[in-house]
Amino acid sequence: MNSTVLGFLTFLVICLAVAGSLVAKKLSALRDPLKIWDALNNVGILPIRMRAWIFSTIVGVANPYSRSINFRITELRKGKACGVMKETKAISNPFRCVHAAALITFGETTGGLAVFTLLGKKDRAILTNINAEYIKVSRGLLTASSVVDPIKDRDIKELENTVLIKNAAFETVAKLTLTWRVDLKDE
Repeated sequence: MNSTVLGFLTFLVICLAVAGSLVAKKLSALRDPLKIWDALNNVGILPIRMRAWIFSTIVGVANPYSRSINFRITELRKGKACGVMKETKAISNPFRCVHAAALITFGETTGGLAVFTLLGKKDRAILTNINAEYIKVSRGLLTASSVVDPIKDRDIKELENTVLIKNAAFETVAKLTLTWRVDLKDE
């Protein structure tokens, strides 16, 4: 067996072992996506692309419908989430552009992660409304980003966030407004 192939297989086994142990430990913490993101980013031997793939796979476990689109979360911080999605035949409509349902799933997943990073262990948020504005035909590599202001009033019942989806030329192709019913518990 070629030493390059053997080295690659060894690397793959190590990566899968590390990822498996992380997934096993963190599946119980799916309510706090930031913990999983930070844990994956603290594993120095994993390439950045693999970390994004593992995290997006874990998101797919928590939200199975999001597996219908091929996306990667590229940034996750308190109140902020960014991701990318490449146009593929599976998510295209007959007009050779990304289907509206795929855009909404992509935006909901990204916006939801931004909201969930602000919630405590006992807090809950349920999506109650999506308003989508389609601005331009969406083709190619798409980027979604959502920023949510910190929750200052613990008595709020609704939270709204905006998700912007842009194409490779940084033109906004869709704007989603997500309304969440939140139940904030005292910690």
